[in-house]
Amino acid sequence: MTLLTRLHSYRASAGRSPTEDFLSETFAEWLRLAGAAGLLPRVLAELLGLPPAQCLPGDDDGRAVTWTTQHVIGPGFRGSGKRPDIVGQGKGFFLIIENKIGAGFTEYDDADGTASQLELYADYQRRQRRPAGGMVLLTHHTDAPDGWREPVAGWVAVHHWLIRLLPELAARDGAEAAVLHFWTRGLINFLEDMGMSGTRIALSDIIALPAFERLRDGMRSLGGLAQKALKAEAGGYAWQTLRVPHGWTSGAFNEPAFFGAVMTPGGVRVNDVDIVLWCGVHAAPAYELRPHIGGIPELSVGIGVWTGEPPDSPAGAKVRDEWVQRCADCAPNMDWTVEILPYDRDPECSVLLLRTCLSLIELHQQAGDEFWDEPARLFFTAAVRALFEALAPYWEAVLAIVGDAAAVEEEGEEGGEDRAGA
Repeated sequence: MTLLTRLHSYRASAGRSPTEDFLSETFAEWLRLAGAAGLLPRVLAELLGLPPAQCLPGDDDGRAVTWTTQHVIGPGFRGSGKRPDIVGQGKGFFLIIENKIGAGFTEYDDADGTASQLELYADYQRRQRRPAGGMVLLTHHTDAPDGWREPVAGWVAVHHWLIRLLPELAARDGAEAAVLHFWTRGLINFLEDMGMSGTRIALSDIIALPAFERLRDGMRSLGGLAQKALKAEAGGYAWQTLRVPHGWTSGAFNEPAFFGAVMTPGGVRVNDVDIVLWCGVHAAPAYELRPHIGGIPELSVGIGVWTGEPPDSPAGAKVRDEWVQRCADCAPNMDWTVEILPYDRDPECSVLLLRTCLSLIELHQQAGDEFWDEPARLFFTAAVRALFEALAPYWEAVLAIVGDAAAVEEEGEEGGEDRAGA
């Protein structure tokens, strides 16, 4: 059975994430490669922390040790049928490694009383009657139980040890060292991707906190200008059936992702409707909407329509072309885009996004050394006015795409399931 075959058996379910199992399989494969490269004695002593008496004899380089996952404790032992994460076996050697990230330890009841899985595994290991080996807990967030006296290795420490090993592996000759070097880099990257490599904050990040607070306050001020522009152009907080929800914002369209105002059919909260019009500063992803340049906040005005129309349908393409042209006619100096995206929470649903934006970098270039309020106000006013004028002939069609607005409002008042799961 290959590694990929074993990994394929670990599929996510509603109550289980396979990360811990993936890590066990990956580390077991790394141990096999380390053994093939003759490094297992160092791994046992330095990385896993086995006492000298439990390590391999001096003349054994560990190449003959076999490593398995999902090893089944056989009949005749306490804990029969249980499966330790990783087991290494060789002449006079039997080692069990239990891998934990954040899960607790399982308790088992039998004729001899209650015991944790670690106690059962340790008892099983001792009954092998092999002088070398033992029991190692490999963990990240999960603490060893009270009274535990066997070696404990943290995944952060594993990551640091592997980092120190890399130059040595790179300098070695031979295919075994090259394969181990490749696998080591992959394991390091996996631990870093999972946030299991420790905490490191750059000095530049520390001193950036005051700058971030100034940026947030500035975006909040620009969001206030967006609220005023929307109120003025919408005519008393209303345009067709759109209303501003109580408290202006709700759902994902809120700080720190969004600073400004939204409108929905009947003023129902954003999570419960299929049409959202926004006007403000877009700083981070909100539903399917993302800034055009990642990490750069932007002034943004647009409308999102969640519809059952497929992204590649002729009707959708026709709407896209017409809406862009209408907005271009109403605001010829603005760049308008229309996207029809698949909705990741419902394969039968699509999202129609019509919007225009101005990044804060572009706004800075426009304003120069002056205050940003006036150019921002002019952008919001012109964009909202163009959006309202452009969509006026299509409003009935928009409502037909997503259903009657009154029905949407009634569903929201009944406390139905959130459209975006928020």
